[in-house]
Amino acid sequence: MFPLKAGLHHFPHGVFGSADDLIHGTNVRARDTLMVACSGQGFSPDNVSFAEPDRFSVLQHIGASMPSRAECEKHEGLSCDGVEKLFDRHDFRHVIVCGHLDCRVIRNWLQPSIEGHADIGDFRLRFEKGTRKLVDNNYSPKTVAERCTLMICEHVLCQIKNLLTHPFIMERVLAERTSFHGWVIDDETARVFAYSFEESAFVPI
Repeated sequence: MFPLKAGLHHFPHGVFGSADDLIHGTNVRARDTLMVACSGQGFSPDNVSFAEPDRFSVLQHIGASMPSRAECEKHEGLSCDGVEKLFDRHDFRHVIVCGHLDCRVIRNWLQPSIEGHADIGDFRLRFEKGTRKLVDNNYSPKTVAERCTLMICEHVLCQIKNLLTHPFIMERVLAERTSFHGWVIDDETARVFAYSFEESAFVPI
């Protein structure tokens, strides 16, 4: 279990679905779930025990990072058009934003930046202004490992917040057509920890 501070994020009521509904919900069908995962998780981040063949559509980005609507409008080369087209095509009922404990991307972002290395897409800059600032301003971890775990967990929630800034997604949430799930996977054991809004913690499924 990975406890977090409550009140750091303000999510709309009902945005988070339950793991039980995701796994055992009615009318489960192919391509009803979008998983946003880290590109460092390998080729099959959806390879979890309850996933039926073709259940998930997988979108992998550096650190599972997703831009907000404002960021898409600010940078012409940064767009969520592809995500909107995926929603139109598959009518996703669930969106999973998935981090992992052995995320070398975030571990790298926590190290001093190397002069001359380009931050393509401003991924590192967005991490520093968002997740890193949030954790450093609100937590006092005792170890480097604890700080890194907090970064990974909070980064998942920050990406959910970014996705919710897009009107086509928020409309679906408010209409109860789509619910969100925040996951962190333990790379060594393949155990899945899902975010519980009520407990303000990532708890094992």
